[in-house]
Order: sequence, then C-alpha cells, then structure tokens
Amino acid sequence: MFQDMTREFDIKKIKRSNVSSDIGREAHVHPFHEIFYLSSGECTSFIDHNIYRFRRGDLVIVPSGCLHRTTYNGTGIHERIVISFRNEVTEWIKNQIGNDLVENCMKPGVVNIPDKRREYVTSLLDKLMFENDTPDALSPAFIKVGLIELLLFTIRCKNYEENVIKEIDVDNRIIQEVATYIYEHFSEHLSLESVSDKFNLSRSYLSKKFKTATGFGFKEYIINVRIQNACRMLLETNKSITDIAFECGFNDSNYFGDAFRKAKGVSPHKYRKNETF
Repeated sequence: MFQDMTREFDIKKIKRSNVSSDIGREAHVHPFHEIFYLSSGECTSFIDHNIYRFRRGDLVIVPSGCLHRTTYNGTGIHERIVISFRNEVTEWIKNQIGNDLVENCMKPGVVNIPDKRREYVTSLLDKLMFENDTPDALSPAFIKVGLIELLLFTIRCKNYEENVIKEIDVDNRIIQEVATYIYEHFSEHLSLESVSDKFNLSRSYLSKKFKTATGFGFKEYIINVRIQNACRMLLETNKSITDIAFECGFNDSNYFGDAFRKAKGVSPHKYRKNETF
C-alpha cells in the first residue's frame, strides 16, 4: 500500500494493546521519511529486507521509499511516537554538515537511545507534539528547529556513541537471508519451491516462518519488492511499461498492471506521469 500525507510534517502518539497486535496490518511505502520512538512495549519491524526487533527507548528510522511493516510483540500497552516529514529539512542539514553524515543517518534501522539521554529525546518529542497540536504563527519555525535538533542528535548517536545501533533480529537469521535473496534477485524466477530448496528448508516451514518473522506472505513480499523496483524504473528510465514488467519478474504485463494498481491505486502509466502518487 502506498501512503502519503497532506502536510510537510506530522507527529502523533499511538497506543495499542496486545489484543490489536499489528501496527501496520498492510505493508506500505510512502514518499516521506518516518521516525518513531517506542515509549513502551516491544516491536518487530521488517524494513526493505531486514528484520529488526526493538524495545522501549529505541528510535526507528524508515526513509522514504522503504517498504515496511511493523508488528507489536508481547503483552500490555505499547506506545510509540511517530514523526513524518519530507526531505527538505535533511537538505538543510546537508548544507551545514555534508551529505555523508545525513545519508548515513537516514539509512533504515534502529538506534537504541542511551538511558541517560532518553529524557532529552522525550522532551524534544513533547515540544514537537505541542507545536503541532496547538499551532500559532511561530509553530512552523519551532517545529523545523526541533526536528533538526532531533536529527542531529540521531546523527551523533549513529556516529559517535558506542553500542547504539541495534543488530538485525538474530532469531530470524535464516529468514533474513531469504528476504535478502529475494530483494537482490527479484527479477528472476522465484517460487516457494525453488527458494526453499536453495536454503534447505521445507516449503511449509519457510511459508509459515516467513509470515511470522516478516508479516508478509512469501508471494506477497516478492510482489511488493517487484512493484517497488518497478516504481523506481518508471520514474528513472524511459523503458516501456511492458519491458519494466518483464525486467521486474512479471511474466504477464496485464498481471503486472493489475498488481501495480492494487498496490499503488493507479496504473503504471499514470504513476509515471505524476510521481506524487
């Protein structure tokens, strides 16, 4: 599913209980960046082709264009603060400190905020939420300054703090390898049988384990990765829609069109004409 927002910035607090365990029941992609901070509970996120498990005090970075889905683990109340913003603010920071640090910051992943700095982060988030919820003429400026401060702090954590980057979920290492294989070989013939044989797994085990670990059905993930790459090719190349369909692993251009419309809400032709969809 493709999701967009009507504003340049948004922040919201979301609470879930264990009886409604899925945050994002459908995988989605959006043309804006997203950062969320887990205030309580445990989550698993599948971002592009990596599986992350994270807990209270972790900051999750989902750059624009990343296919992702997040589910809650455990019991009790889970709370997260979600920030959505467009790319303009990162361009401003690049002008101040250079491209490399910002691009590293905006790579998908999870940053564990040190205990002694969590109060500082929650204070920043509270200020952003206040300005967003009770705006006046100065609120846009306060929001920009607060967001820049949060991003700069994240850059510092990723580059100068020790042991803050969360490792990929080691309990699902084999599924991680399968997802990466699909991500890197999306244009080839992929089936449950061929992939399970390659990784010496039974088809039933791979099907069930892949769904549990990623939130995606096996075939569903393949289609999503192919659609994601088709979007890139539609915007960045002049190749025909039929050629793009075949290069992305679709054997039938009509099936590609149907799958694309289901995922994006528009035809491939219309998507190419208007990249804001």
